[in-house]
Amino acid sequence: MKQVKIIVALVAGLFAFTSAQAGEMSVTGSMHATYQTEVDDVTGNPLGMNTDLTFTGTTDTDFGEAKWTMGTDGTFVGDTGADHKLTLATSVGTFKLGNSGDSANAVDDITPTAFEEANGAGSGTYGTDFGSGLEGSMSLGYNMGDIMGTGVSVDYTYYPQLDGTTNNEKGASGTQTNANNIKGSVQTINLGIPLELIPGAGGAKLTLGYEKGDSLIDNVDAKEGGTAALVVPVGPLKVGYQKKAYQAAGLTAGADSIWYKDDILGVAYAINEDLAVSYNVIESLKGNKAGATGNVEQETKAINVAYTIGGLTLALQDAKTDNAAYVNAASDDTRTISIKTAF
Repeated sequence: MKQVKIIVALVAGLFAFTSAQAGEMSVTGSMHATYQTEVDDVTGNPLGMNTDLTFTGTTDTDFGEAKWTMGTDGTFVGDTGADHKLTLATSVGTFKLGNSGDSANAVDDITPTAFEEANGAGSGTYGTDFGSGLEGSMSLGYNMGDIMGTGVSVDYTYYPQLDGTTNNEKGASGTQTNANNIKGSVQTINLGIPLELIPGAGGAKLTLGYEKGDSLIDNVDAKEGGTAALVVPVGPLKVGYQKKAYQAAGLTAGADSIWYKDDILGVAYAINEDLAVSYNVIESLKGNKAGATGNVEQETKAINVAYTIGGLTLALQDAKTDNAAYVNAASDDTRTISIKTAF
């Protein structure tokens, strides 16, 4: 804990004593419209839309370039739900402060796809995942994209308290009085290892991720999980396999803990510069520490097609889920048409 306090003080000092200079502001964003139907169920209005704007301000400091970003995440009025991040790029890596850009969430599924993950367009119920529940809490972090010229990257995030609160300046989260709601600190990390380091391995990359939380309540399990992913490009073909095992933080003392084990496969092929197709599968086994009784595997398979016309991307996903929401014999099949443009 003493080391953590030193790191926090150092990063705070870097941000506090940067030189005041005029900077630049830019705005980027995207608009995304979809039409989604449920194959087996009657649904309401199938049309959906989301508009994201990212405001970026940069300025030079004595330590390096400081950058502030705010992503609206579809929010226009007020900033509720907005992503905020302040980064300081230095010669020894980049320091970050904010409520977005978690290290574990960034690698929850990095298998290749032409459009979306197998469960990325609404098929199946995957509310708990590796890295879930982290975005939205204030955190400190650090990353370096190339350690000593090896190509190995590292990204680390530390949450003093995982409470889902974005504090205003000069503010702190309120005191928690309910013992079952007391939140501990959480640390997450991912490590990228390019296998070019191994002769003959081509452009393959191994990515490792880990998350660990502290439980402040007796007999309550902490949030914890790990993942490993291997992605191998072979010309226009990319093949990826990922393994995950994780559990959500317990809420009540003595309650039986729920764990998940996922296997993910993604195969994507670029037919040409504009057209790509992919096949994606996620198999997610849900169980509890009491034993194997009642363990259920939810499986989602998806075919994706994406076609790019200039700055416009047209995409389609057809997804089928067996044992939806970890309920035996339940299904949840969806078809999604997507139009997205960036600006």
